[in-house]
Amino acid sequence: MADLPTLHRDLLAALDEIEMLVSQPELDPLRLSRVRLYISKVNGERRNKVDALCDERERRATGAVAEQFAALRQSNIENRIEYTMHVGAWSPQKLTQDWPGYCRASLALSRSIRHQIVIEQALLCTSADSDPLALSDPRGYMGRQLPNQDIGAPHGHPPRPHLR
Repeated sequence: MADLPTLHRDLLAALDEIEMLVSQPELDPLRLSRVRLYISKVNGERRNKVDALCDERERRATGAVAEQFAALRQSNIENRIEYTMHVGAWSPQKLTQDWPGYCRASLALSRSIRHQIVIEQALLCTSADSDPLALSDPRGYMGRQLPNQDIGAPHGHPPRPHLR
């Protein structure tokens, strides 16, 4: 299994690709299918790696630090459910029927995954001796914006008039 920073890099690149695809007015079913499959693979590997790292670090931590790892593991479960529901709701036939709706749903899911990655990077992609509380604002941890995080950024993609 790849290390977490590599999985983050690969997943972010795939999210860039899917965001580019949903910025298009027309569906490219072959490319979309390939990207969705790749995201599913990498995202699953990332979630498994995060679970393992949280378990390992939570055993060694105490107090608020241990609570952050437990909260991250719980957030990982919730994101898994969100992703599974998205994939289940948007079959190839359904996304063909409602391309603008799929585009909106995909962008929302992409923002959610990007948000989770920022949190994982702050808490897990540091040396084992680092204090995660020093790396992130714990008040911003679950559901609030972390410093230097632009949740709504279009990630360099053109406006999407067909989504309005």
